Amino acid sequence: MAGDSDGVAPAPRARRRSPRRAGARMPTIAEAANLFHQRYAFHPPGSRSELNFRFTGRLNLIARRYRTRLNEHLKAIGQTQARWDALFWISVSGDAATQSELAERMGVEGPTLVRMLNRLEQEGLVERLSTPSDRRAKTIRLTPAAEKALAEIASLSGPLRDDILQDVEARDLEVCLAVFDKIMGRLERP
Repeated sequence: MAGDSDGVAPAPRARRRSPRRAGARMPTIAEAANLFHQRYAFHPPGSRSELNFRFTGRLNLIARRYRTRLNEHLKAIGQTQARWDALFWISVSGDAATQSELAERMGVEGPTLVRMLNRLEQEGLVERLSTPSDRRAKTIRLTPAAEKALAEIASLSGPLRDDILQDVEARDLEVCLAVFDKIMGRLERP
């Protein structure tokens, strides 16, 4: 290469970062979203694509932070948001969902779900049943003990939700729910 005595191309220059000052705090979710948006303008300012980008970015950040806060609360009773998610999907499946269907619906890998189901089964919260049509497949159902666990989860998650959403008007929540239903409708399409 021209100007390079050993023939090795120079490493690409790293993007310059602002050094963190000692004692500097991490930005809030809203600050982080705004900082990222200002630094990386992937879409023309004021465009629908920019608005979509900002919306989905905030949605993702809020969901992650909510799961973290919920897990902090559920830790007191030995539960997690992921376990609640599994119990939720099992409860609404009508005792008919297989492990692979549950993994797909929850968005987790099969082995991850199997480990969770093993723990839930050891704790007496779920049981696996053979399916008559396929001996390899197992359907999952809740045990009566799971009803108590779900009630404990609700007793902790309800007040957390009420606290987080206390400053949001009911009509705004209704609008958000309508928007989320439209988004979920698009995401559920094949």
